[in-house]
Amino acid sequence: METSPTVWLAWMAAFGLAACTPPPASPPPIEASRYANPASWLCLPGRKDVCATDLTATVIHADGTRAIAPFQRAVAPKADCFYVYPTVDLSLIPKNHDDFSSLEPMAETTVAQVARFQESCALYVPLYRQVTIGTYLQKSEWRERALAVAFADVEASFKEYLANRNHGRPIILLGHSQGAEMVVRLVRRFFDDDTAMRQRLLVAMAIGGDLEAPSGQAVGGTFAQIPACTSAEQTGCVIAYHSFARSEDVNPGRSAPRPGNETLCVNPADVEHNGLAPMSGAAFPLSDRNRRFLKGVEGVQTPFVVLPDFYAGQCVKTEGGFRYLAVSLVGAPGDARPDPVDLGRRMFRGTIGLHILDYQLPQGDLLNLVRRRVEKLP
Repeated sequence: METSPTVWLAWMAAFGLAACTPPPASPPPIEASRYANPASWLCLPGRKDVCATDLTATVIHADGTRAIAPFQRAVAPKADCFYVYPTVDLSLIPKNHDDFSSLEPMAETTVAQVARFQESCALYVPLYRQVTIGTYLQKSEWRERALAVAFADVEASFKEYLANRNHGRPIILLGHSQGAEMVVRLVRRFFDDDTAMRQRLLVAMAIGGDLEAPSGQAVGGTFAQIPACTSAEQTGCVIAYHSFARSEDVNPGRSAPRPGNETLCVNPADVEHNGLAPMSGAAFPLSDRNRRFLKGVEGVQTPFVVLPDFYAGQCVKTEGGFRYLAVSLVGAPGDARPDPVDLGRRMFRGTIGLHILDYQLPQGDLLNLVRRRVEKLP
């Protein structure tokens, strides 16, 4: 798989390759009216854009046989998915990303992580002035100033979406990493203190973000009213986790919770009981760049490859209250498939873990959690 911005961040921090220099002055805010322009969106329903691409998958079963799984978008979706993509600007200069002449980094990540949710929902993806990877190596006040600019864009896009595009449909929030931080801020701004909006929230997926609650509780830390999901069909709740290969020495780094709190971790494969459950369909995009890093996909011609019941996950807790999604191989007898990504690779160790695969490994389960909620809508 392609090395993610977060992996670069860890390497730069470890070897001191990024200087802590003051960021430039904050750019002016964007008005919600700017998002009335379709050009301010990476993806909009019904438009021929990157999210309208072919999403057909080749399913590789345990015995090595393969089957083509055509992708079917919902014809008249009853719910909307609003997605905020993670950090894709690898610049070491601390600033807000403001060059949208190339949308390829946003497009690749969006297609990989959430395009397949269109089986259940209409997908909205705003462009926003996210912070660069170098911004994360700055002092907290500098980071917050830049993140506030990023959220101002996301907030403006969400306001325009609510006013002119949503038309009262239920909402699913999706985000990863920096995008998860933006989802957290959206929940606080629009849902946590608003009963009517909470009733419209099917689920918020703030995956790879730092969410927490008092030990043993599902709510009360990051959010005042929105709890961690405790059932597969519960609405108005949040799904969050950091994924790591199962190990005895996971180091959370900056993601460690505050004293007295625990990190929120919801197991997508077994929300109710958090058993060590097989993940129903790990999904990997097969771009030319990714294909070089994946094993066992030779001859696959579809844009995605899906491996059912190959990985398993369970939320576990380390000392200090850090809870994470521990991922391992199912190891079923006779399984002929190689591990496409090799969970033991060096790049997946340390504080980064399996961050770049947060959406890919349990994607089948995440899709199912959205599908089950949407199917219950009148």
